[in-house]
Amino acid sequence: MKKALTLVLAAASAVALTACGSSGSSGANGLSGGSASSVASGGGGATVASKLILGGSPEFKTRSDGLPGLQRVYGVVFGSYKALDAGGPLTINALKSGQIDAGDIFTTDPSIAANGFVVLQDPKNLYAAQNVLPLINKAKATPGVTAALKAVSDKLDTATLAALDVKVITDKQDPAAVAKGWLAQQGLDKTGTGAAGTALKVGSANFQESVLLAEIYAEALRVQGANVTTRLNIGSRETYVPGLKDGSIDLIPEYSGVLLQYFDPKATAVSSADVFAALQKAVPAPLTVLDQSSAQDKDAIVVTKATADKYQLTSIADLAKNG
Repeated sequence: MKKALTLVLAAASAVALTACGSSGSSGANGLSGGSASSVASGGGGATVASKLILGGSPEFKTRSDGLPGLQRVYGVVFGSYKALDAGGPLTINALKSGQIDAGDIFTTDPSIAANGFVVLQDPKNLYAAQNVLPLINKAKATPGVTAALKAVSDKLDTATLAALDVKVITDKQDPAAVAKGWLAQQGLDKTGTGAAGTALKVGSANFQESVLLAEIYAEALRVQGANVTTRLNIGSRETYVPGLKDGSIDLIPEYSGVLLQYFDPKATAVSSADVFAALQKAVPAPLTVLDQSSAQDKDAIVVTKATADKYQLTSIADLAKNG
């Protein structure tokens, strides 16, 4: 990147970056192979995105549908990237406080409606289907465990997941209690022995919906006689996928589309059925995925209403316009 542009971007974002700390990226946008100036120019001036700070999980910097995907599909390169969390409180609070201008937030998050955030449309389908499903060490996928988790997936849909998120995220209810309450409502709290004799360590990523789903899986397995312990808020896939492989955890809730991209960055599947079929082939030994639910929670690029109004943003594509 040209030195002059680096100085301009640094000056423009100095106040915000001082407030939220260093992003730890190797460049203004954390991308390699091409400068921000060559893409952000849009053929005639700085783009809207080049003036903004995007925040999200550390892995979003390198995910094929993260920063590289935004540049490849939409020609969007943000001025800088702030590594925070996976659509969790760090990202949400940074967006609310103005420390970042846009955030990668999940579509079922109740903070979007509560704060009047604007979800930018994704007309080119950068984000594929994201059905909730169990990722498990194959050695633990006994018929009884598989049946108990299938019963959960059969009952879980997007509206239900969003409503449960409100209880945990907005109302601050205990995720374990919410999980037990929902299983009881669905008739999935009947004591059985299908998973008896199996010991499982159920983990979660470090955001509240993942914790909630982990508690649902854990309790559904306990009801069926499994000996279950939990390891919650582990972190990103770079941390917990190796744990699944080495047996330090056995099961974790996941999202089909982003998991497929993690295992196969060149995957092109978009629909729920196609993503699931491709994912079953892409999951490496000794792991496997079990039946997916109809519940989806996609990544979305989200901005405040003030930012949307200022730059007339309704779509991710609008970020590539000259600003």
